[in-house]
Amino acid sequence: MTDQGYGGRAGGHGGAPQPNPYAQGGGPYGQGAPNPYGQGGGPYAQGAPNPYGQSDPYAQGAPNPYGQPYQAPAPYQAPASYPANPYAQPLPPQPVPSQPAPVAQPVPAYQPAPAPQRPAPGGAGGPLGGRPGPAPRRNPVAVLLQFTLQWIYAPLWIAALVALFALLLWSGSSGPSGPSSDAWLKVNRTFIPPRRLKAELTGRPEDWERYVTPIVERRIRDAERRHAFGDGAVEEDFSRVMHVKLALRLYRGLGAAGVVRIAERYGWQGGASDEGRVRLRRVFPAPAPVAAPGPLDPPAAPGTPWGPQPSRPALLLPFILVLQIAYVPLCGVFSLLLFWGRHAQPDYWDRWGARWAVGPRAFWAELTGSSAAWERHIRRILKPGRGAPAKKADEPGVPSPVVRAVVPARTRVNLATYRGAGAQEVLRIAAEQGWVLDPAYTPEPEACVRLYKPHRAA
Repeated sequence: MTDQGYGGRAGGHGGAPQPNPYAQGGGPYGQGAPNPYGQGGGPYAQGAPNPYGQSDPYAQGAPNPYGQPYQAPAPYQAPASYPANPYAQPLPPQPVPSQPAPVAQPVPAYQPAPAPQRPAPGGAGGPLGGRPGPAPRRNPVAVLLQFTLQWIYAPLWIAALVALFALLLWSGSSGPSGPSSDAWLKVNRTFIPPRRLKAELTGRPEDWERYVTPIVERRIRDAERRHAFGDGAVEEDFSRVMHVKLALRLYRGLGAAGVVRIAERYGWQGGASDEGRVRLRRVFPAPAPVAAPGPLDPPAAPGTPWGPQPSRPALLLPFILVLQIAYVPLCGVFSLLLFWGRHAQPDYWDRWGARWAVGPRAFWAELTGSSAAWERHIRRILKPGRGAPAKKADEPGVPSPVVRAVVPARTRVNLATYRGAGAQEVLRIAAEQGWVLDPAYTPEPEACVRLYKPHRAA
C-alpha cells in the first residue's frame, strides 16, 4: 500500500517540496506562461497605453478641472472710516459738572426690632373703627350676688342721703368735706335692673342690644327736647350741637361701635369715646329767622309776647317774698329725689322761679309797677361786661385765637327781670350796648330774651 500521507508521496511529511503554482512565472500568470494582457501584466500596467489618453484627469500632476486648489481665507480688515461731513458744525465743549465728594455716613447702632404687639379690638384700623369694643364679661356669681344684695343696701343708702341733706339744710353747716367726685350720690350706678340681669349673665351681644336700645332712644328724645328749649353748644354758624353720654355698665357686652350703630338709626353720630363711656352727638342747624320788633319800633301792646306782662297782685308779693325762703329749698330737694335733679327743660328752675318767686331787687319794681323802676332794674342786669366769657384756647374743641379771631358773647335775661316792662324794652336798652337778638335760638319773649354780641378776643 502506497503511503500517501506522510513522506510517501509528494506533499507528505518528508517528501520533496512541490513547486508553487503561483510563484514567479508560475500559474497562468507565472513566468513562462503567456500573459493575455501582454508583458505589462494588464491594461494598466506600466507602459501600457491609457485608453483615456495622457490627459487622465486623475493622473498625478494633472490639473483639477473641478476647482482651484484650497487657499486659506484672508484675515478680517475693518472698513475704511466714512469721509468727514463738510456741513457738520463743531460741537461746543460741554462742561463737566463737579461731583461732590461722598460724605461718610455714620453707622447706626444696632437696635433690636420691637416685639410685635397685638392690636386692641377698638384701636385705629381695627374692626370697630377706633372705638372700644365689648368689655370683658363679669363673673356670673358676682352678678347674682350683687343683684341679690342691692335690694338691701340700696334703700339704706337712699335713706342715709335723705338724712344727710335734711341735716345740712336745717343746721346751716356745710358738712364734712367729701370726695371730689359725686359718684357716692348716685345709687343707680351700682344697681342692676332686672332687664339687664339676663345680658350680664349671658354676655351675648344680642341680649345687650335689646337692653340698651330703649335707653339710647330715650336719651336721644330727651336731648332733642332739651334742644327745643334752648340747650346745646353754639357753633360759629349759629348751629347747636347736642351730646349724649352712656356709661360702660349700660353697654358692656355690646361695645361702643354697637351703640353708635343704634344711634345712627335716629340721625345721630358717634363722638370721641374712651374705655369708660361712649359719646353721641348731633348738629342741629340754626333756626329759621322769626319776625321780631326792632329797638326803635313802636312799643308793643301790653299782654302781647313782646309787650309788658301782667304783674302779680301787690298784696301777694310780700307773702311770696317771705315764704319762698322755706318752700324754694324744699321744692329743690323734692325735685332732686324724685327726678334725680334733671328735667327736660334746661331752664326749668328759671321758669319756675318766674312764676312762684320774686327777686329782692325786682320786688319794688313789680310792687309799684313803675316803668322807671323796671328800666333801672333792666339796666342793672345788663351792666357793661355782662355775657358769656370767651373760652380759653387750651380747652378741648376750642381753636387758637389766631384761627378764631372773633368770639361771640351771649347772655340771657329772664322774665322776672322785665315782667312789667316787656321784652321789647330789653331789646331797646341792650341795643345801646351793641347787643342784638341771638340768631342761634328761636325767640321766646314769654320766658326769656337771649342776646348776642360779637367781640374781639384779646
